Amino acid sequence: MLKLNRRVAALRPSATMAAEARATELKEAGVDVISLAAGEPDFDTPERIKEAARRAMASGQTKYTPVSGTSRLKQAICAKLKRDNGLDYEPAQVMASAGGKQGAFNTIATLFDEGDEVIIPTPAWVSFAEMVRLSGAQPRLVPAPEGQGFRLGAQDLRAALSANSRGIIINSPCNPTGAAYREEHLRAISRVLLEAGLWVLCDDVYEHMTYDGRPPHLFTIEPRLRERGIVLNSLSKTYAMTGWRLGIVAGPREVISAVARLQGQNSGNPNSIAQAAAIEAITGPQDEVAAMVAEFRRRRDFVVERVRALPGFSLPNVPDGAFYAFPNVTPLLGVKWKGEPLGDGDGVARMLLDEAQVALVGGNDFGAPQHVRISYATSMANLSEAFNRIERVVRRMLGA
Repeated sequence: MLKLNRRVAALRPSATMAAEARATELKEAGVDVISLAAGEPDFDTPERIKEAARRAMASGQTKYTPVSGTSRLKQAICAKLKRDNGLDYEPAQVMASAGGKQGAFNTIATLFDEGDEVIIPTPAWVSFAEMVRLSGAQPRLVPAPEGQGFRLGAQDLRAALSANSRGIIINSPCNPTGAAYREEHLRAISRVLLEAGLWVLCDDVYEHMTYDGRPPHLFTIEPRLRERGIVLNSLSKTYAMTGWRLGIVAGPREVISAVARLQGQNSGNPNSIAQAAAIEAITGPQDEVAAMVAEFRRRRDFVVERVRALPGFSLPNVPDGAFYAFPNVTPLLGVKWKGEPLGDGDGVARMLLDEAQVALVGGNDFGAPQHVRISYATSMANLSEAFNRIERVVRRMLGA
């Protein structure tokens, strides 16, 4: 029997990537599948960014760069953090990675060790817990109740603390719920975080995709948290650059130096062409971002209306940002399909893929098995047809 590293052997595949891969497989087999599973904008990368990449290739920027990114890119990242977040960083306190996922993984692997606990408010992105386990630490999954808008309260955080608590990961707006922490929530939890002395990892990947104004950054609300604070971000969502793989990490100089040492051994520098494109993305006109967000807001409003009209679905909280809705499907869980109850969100997602040819992601690996995640990063035509299909199937199954 093949013997694997025990942490790798225990590693679960990404539920979101698996759902999208299954939808792609069916499409290639000729099945008319509409995917509401993808976690990426359906817009193309802006032309100005692609042109910057072409210029970089033409000028020979095709060699190794410093592991943590070029000097010009790090200066651009510092300018972005000041412009968008009100945060002052020096180039030695920032770095680039091959996508936000690599930046998050390398940071978690650098900061946490055996015996440590890392608090993750759930529902949460499926990769956070697995990254923590790979570091040797243990994820402490703490429910952020649906009745609180899927936001972790200060009292929830305080109750979750233990002698082994060493860090927390805060994702706002959140994948999968679309919930964003407002200023009053951030002020309340900042006091607990200061007392606890945790490492605070702020995942800001969806920061620009908020629909009712952006609150101040947690580290501007409480600057003292920066001493043990990490900013995680990427260009993937903001600039529709998912395939370019360019992430951002910012934090204390010693931490960034250590994360860069790890990156130097497990991958080396991010793609040199993507770095040149990232400079243009960050420093150039931001009009495309506003236009994309306006379209996502239009889709969000449509999705909320359609979800709330579906039998068996409930969506009490309107998503504040990102491009996901996370409805509760509890009334469907007892419905029998192929002789067995659907049981959980994964079961509902499997049924809808088979019966309606619509791909969603079950909520199980997000820490909320009574939910499903719907991505509205697709056209209004696709959304309309997908909901028509879902409605026909659930009405038939519920006899509604």
